[in-house]
Amino acid sequence: MMQGKWILGFSIILVFFMGCDGNEYKMADQYFEQGEYKKAIEQYNQYLEYKPTHIESIYNRGRAYEELGQFEKSLSSYEETLEIDPKNVNAMMSIGKYHFRQKNYKDAAFYFDKAASINKSDDQAMYLAARAFHKAGQTKEAMEAYDNAISTNNQLGEAYLYRGALKVYQGKKSAGCQDFRSAKALNISEAQAAIEQYCQ
Repeated sequence: MMQGKWILGFSIILVFFMGCDGNEYKMADQYFEQGEYKKAIEQYNQYLEYKPTHIESIYNRGRAYEELGQFEKSLSSYEETLEIDPKNVNAMMSIGKYHFRQKNYKDAAFYFDKAASINKSDDQAMYLAARAFHKAGQTKEAMEAYDNAISTNNQLGEAYLYRGALKVYQGKKSAGCQDFRSAKALNISEAQAAIEQYCQ
């Protein structure tokens, strides 16, 4: 009799866990794509009850919180992602953007730069690191990051624009104007005003 109860209990548990076959995760992604962020979060949370270290669900839940403007909760999800996967570039970029939004530029630069050091072809990470260093007043690091971003992708018009501004600030007017012209050639609208102000 006891054996029969044990088998029945085990069967119920097995069916319960088999029911969690990833549908919550797939449904959450669908809700996210449809802009139903609250429903997406509910589904991610349900899935994470059974798969608490599922990286994609934790990270995507953070993105859903971010879309809802719940930035502290999004940060918690991104940090949780990094705790499980310390080299997760997406989480680093998202944390960097959080800090940039909060004007914590040194923290933002740290995460963007770390992401760029892991993914050495990520020109956006390099560019955003440069912007954060620039905003933090770390001009040497900013210049290096702008150079790296442009070396990786010479079509980054905004990188030319801001590198040009930094060069002008450093007294390198001719080199700065050259960058402004490169930015203009790449259709950066602010470049013309910079040329008129500094290069006439």
